[in-house]
Amino acid sequence: MNTGLFDYFAPAVDAPPLRCSAKKLAAAAVTVLAALIILEARGLPEPSPLERLERQAAVTMEQASAVVRAAREASGYPIHDVLDPNRTGLIGLEYSDITTTEGSLIAKRTSTNPAFAAVVARMLSDGGVKRGDRVAVNMSGSFPALNIAVLSACKALELEPRIISSVGASNYGANVPGLTWLDMERLLNDAGLFPYRAVAVSLGGVVETGGGIDGTGIELGLEAVRRHGAPLLEEGDYRTVVAAMDNRQRIFDAAGPVAAFISVGGSLTSLGWVPEAARLEAGLLRRVPASADPARGLIFRYVERGIPAVHLLNVARLAERNALPVDPIPLPRAEDVNPDRFRQRFRLTAMVAAAWCAAGLVLMVCETRRRKREIEEIEGV
Repeated sequence: MNTGLFDYFAPAVDAPPLRCSAKKLAAAAVTVLAALIILEARGLPEPSPLERLERQAAVTMEQASAVVRAAREASGYPIHDVLDPNRTGLIGLEYSDITTTEGSLIAKRTSTNPAFAAVVARMLSDGGVKRGDRVAVNMSGSFPALNIAVLSACKALELEPRIISSVGASNYGANVPGLTWLDMERLLNDAGLFPYRAVAVSLGGVVETGGGIDGTGIELGLEAVRRHGAPLLEEGDYRTVVAAMDNRQRIFDAAGPVAAFISVGGSLTSLGWVPEAARLEAGLLRRVPASADPARGLIFRYVERGIPAVHLLNVARLAERNALPVDPIPLPRAEDVNPDRFRQRFRLTAMVAAAWCAAGLVLMVCETRRRKREIEEIEGV
């Protein structure tokens, strides 16, 4: 007797008829499996409009990082291959006189991933920000890479950021004398990458540290302010934080309503001087812990007004939450950025479906073998 695969599906005289042609069932299963394999290889579906903007933001961040890297190499402070193995130029010194607080080297290196620009773009979009909207941006020198990520997202989404920047930086941030965040911002503007400049600047935490060990940090900060050219905000420490926040809020709101507030790092004016600040989640915020303390930060103030906030801190947690690697070596390329996880979900579904089809084929063969044996027993073969 012929025992070819499709002969297993041929019903015997006394066997109950199959409802559908076995050959057609097998052919359909093989076709579905082949289609899934082809779809997976092609990487469908096509990127959404938002995903294209996210990719554009990542590409811009990569280009901006290259400008900073070139400036760092020319600064007289060589890139440290151990501290900055990806040679981004965005990892600063362990300490300088404009260093303000302790900072995590792993967090700083993680933040240099260009995918963070895509993440910020997605957060702003999820927060309801639209093309042409104005956003308030409070940034320091602690995370220059995240500052660039924010500006890259604003450019891709065609937003109007109103920026207040400060000089001070935590360990491994933009604490290289002569190449502070204010210098980086100015260089990127001069290079034509970002049409944005801070409307006001401050010394930030440099004031609280008294200018470092030998006190030169104050003058280094003031020199950076003069190079930048924006008006200097005379601010103190936690004792004058309420007045500093009032002043910043007036500056942010002076040009009209803002659609979102963005805070990069742990700025005192963003967090305030309240215990509730420690309970703020990183990422897109639409709610904040309740507090009536006048010293609560700008994040609290804006969210309480119904304006979403993007809080960029706790970088490792932000990376994990957005499926980004922590401290990646080598650094992912912008062209590989895929912040829209729909594709990953699609690929997982395709793989499961393909496995299911394959299992179905195996079960079909096993079942037809069993039927064949039963038929042979009935026929006395």
